[in-house]
Amino acid sequence: MSLLILDSDQVERLLPMRDCIRVMEQALADLERGAVTQPLRSFSIPPGVNGATVWMSAHRSAPKPMFGTKLLFVLGDNPSRGLDSHQGQVILADGETGQIRALLDASAVTGIRTAAVSALATRLLAREDARVLAIIGTGVQARKHLESIPLVRPFTSVLIAGHTPDRARQFVDDVGATAPCPIAAADTVESAVRAADVVVTVTDSHTPILFREWLRPGTHLNAVGASRPMHWEIDPRIYADVVAFCDRRESLQGEAGDFRQAAQAGITTLDAVGELGELIVGKRKGRTSTDQITLFRSLGLAVEDLAAAEFIVAGAGGSG
Repeated sequence: MSLLILDSDQVERLLPMRDCIRVMEQALADLERGAVTQPLRSFSIPPGVNGATVWMSAHRSAPKPMFGTKLLFVLGDNPSRGLDSHQGQVILADGETGQIRALLDASAVTGIRTAAVSALATRLLAREDARVLAIIGTGVQARKHLESIPLVRPFTSVLIAGHTPDRARQFVDDVGATAPCPIAAADTVESAVRAADVVVTVTDSHTPILFREWLRPGTHLNAVGASRPMHWEIDPRIYADVVAFCDRRESLQGEAGDFRQAAQAGITTLDAVGELGELIVGKRKGRTSTDQITLFRSLGLAVEDLAAAEFIVAGAGGSG
């Protein structure tokens, strides 16, 4: 059987964002129901390297057994080279024989599916009348979230905050012509967050860049960056009085530095945080009032990569 190899352009074409949101909803429901399984991802940090190797694996039992494995190289210097920090391959293999069916560009798959899951969380948790979106960050994921989040709410404006005001202005100049609604650069992270109904943090910060007192009642926050135990980009105090969800509690406990800090300080517990899959299948309630602050803490899951790869390969005419 031939091996299908798909580059980033092919992945982008075969995985439209709106379709990916639907695929991610099904993947997280399948995870909740036990149709797909995965271990916690594994990190390796080589000496002298500003980055890490990440291994993520998942298995689908039905309707057709499939293995999905992502080998990811996360390199902190890549943005200065004009490259996504996330590089590597997603491998799709037969779930019974292990024979490889497809290799897909991991940067493209990760970028699309991560933003799609945030959009799903926003659809499930944000207020229906949310109109102002703030994106904190100016990299690949900022672009992808600018594409995904407006698919689930009719925003009238987007505010961008970066490491510096100049970076924010450059981002707006680069994407303004194709943005789904008016977009502007904010002077500071604080001013963007205080004005927003929905906030997305997609930075590589190792220390908090967003604080609890900046969030207005009724805000929804997607915290997407800082996915290692020693890093946190949001104030751990946020967990004290939010309706919080994650993609997987095991990942939250093992990898989210902000949650680990909050739990150690007695601010929250693991049981207090729901999983999106529980919300999708009706096992847990989400927002119950307009003034609640809701949080989705994204870590990224192998089952998401597997589902995205299966969808892409099917669209390419592969047997999957």
